[in-house]
Amino acid sequence: MESGTLNEHLHFRALSQEEQDSFYPSPPPFFMKFERGFRLYKWTEFGLVNPKTGRITQYWLPWTGFKIGDRSVPGFKELRMRYRNVDGSVGRPQEFARARNAVTEQWNAMSAILHAELKQPVWGFAGMTGGQRAYRDPKNPTVRDNVFLIGGDYQLCIPNLTPAHIQRIG
Repeated sequence: MESGTLNEHLHFRALSQEEQDSFYPSPPPFFMKFERGFRLYKWTEFGLVNPKTGRITQYWLPWTGFKIGDRSVPGFKELRMRYRNVDGSVGRPQEFARARNAVTEQWNAMSAILHAELKQPVWGFAGMTGGQRAYRDPKNPTVRDNVFLIGGDYQLCIPNLTPAHIQRIG
């Protein structure tokens, strides 16, 4: 491993419980190096730095597909082709992304695509997004409290990102 590379000695159990729970346990998330120039994206209402937290999120999707052993991790193009509009309808890519990436409305309106590129190599995890309730506030339950976002698409979890590691593009 390259000395001084972000997260190079990170272990899955060192992730926060929330980060660990964001993955389905099988197949297990894969620890991998993402090289300088690797492009990522996410559906979000925020800029690169989330004003609510003052940090860059650790959760991303790959812009270009890649392989982990015999598993194919789809990129933006593959997902758009797989979930293309049917019968000329407009389609709802945000709704698909919300369900398959298990992003609650409380967290994020997912109103635009944020495209970014790594400025230096970093290590992180790639795995299947775990499911969760669509609304997660026990103090304020809603009618949708019983709705479950299924997850199941691949996600990347790269903790500790700063503007020194990643930049917005496009």
